[in-house]
Amino acid sequence: MVGSHSIQGSWRGRYFHPGSSEAFGFEAVFIDVDGIIEGNILDDGSLGEAVVGGKFLYPHLKFVKIYQSGTKHAVNYQGTMSEDGKTLMGRWTIGGDASGTWTAKRYEDGEDLKFEIEDTRELELAGEKRHETAPQRSGSVQ
Repeated sequence: MVGSHSIQGSWRGRYFHPGSSEAFGFEAVFIDVDGIIEGNILDDGSLGEAVVGGKFLYPHLKFVKIYQSGTKHAVNYQGTMSEDGKTLMGRWTIGGDASGTWTAKRYEDGEDLKFEIEDTRELELAGEKRHETAPQRSGSVQ
């Protein structure tokens, strides 16, 4: 494993839109050279692959994700790394129009990554605005 305060490596995460109870998954691979990061992100949804460029100076992270299909819109990410180097979390923004939260966990080769909310801070970050405006679920499946 790369040093515990290195962002380099594979990550599995999810991001949240305000007002939605649904999380959207992604996989990320970061390369870090003296605090300058590059990488790729693959969203589970229809947006697909994106390239990443930014900066990391423990514990702070800032990068831009640019989708490679469609409008090629840019998403700005800011966040922090946990003390143990295994969790990233923060906020994302698209221009001044949209924003939300995100979190990711380090993925080690051969590891069965189960994404469960284990950290109170992650729970608070993920539920910040969702619990106020999340739609009520009915008994039917859509």
